Amino acid sequence: MIQNTKLLFKTTDNNLDIATKAILNNEVIVYPTDTLYSFGADATSTTALTALNKIKKRSTPLSILLSNINDIENYGIINSKIMKKIKLLLPGPFTILLKSKNNLTISNLVHANSDKIGIRIIDNYFCNTLIKKLNRPIVTTSVNSHGNPPLTDINQIQQEFKNHCIFYDKKKLISKGSTIIDFSGSSGKIIRQGVGEF
Repeated sequence: MIQNTKLLFKTTDNNLDIATKAILNNEVIVYPTDTLYSFGADATSTTALTALNKIKKRSTPLSILLSNINDIENYGIINSKIMKKIKLLLPGPFTILLKSKNNLTISNLVHANSDKIGIRIIDNYFCNTLIKKLNRPIVTTSVNSHGNPPLTDINQIQQEFKNHCIFYDKKKLISKGSTIIDFSGSSGKIIRQGVGEF
């Protein structure tokens, strides 16, 4: 049974304001995606991403979550041929890698010295509405510390990250994660095979 806590919230419209305020307050939250539970933080805030990296116990490139496929061109270099391929995949369980644009709105910690950017767009009402309310992307990375497997059970997530706002829709989210496809070249190259079939 899910434990009671003031920091545990269902992914309902009524709780969107709580998630929005937490993100704008540079907090790291937990939220469900179409694959696994994920840490989320303001992609434009170095303060928030520093806190996230401390939780994860590592500093590597982060993927951003967008709500609209047309926003991809604000963050990654893309042509019409690649966009056509991506539109067949998104929204869905894929992470798209593109050569990064010099977008000054997002924190340098998103790239972590990489010249690429990871982008996700998922079919999830709560996430997409949250991003629209924020009017900025959030980062998405699995709920775990470096070297450990992703946590899939909401009770375990509560026990380990009890000081964070946790938004949930299912008791468990078990998945191989998103399929990572590198579109920074002329064609897509699978970097990691996850749930999505390419």
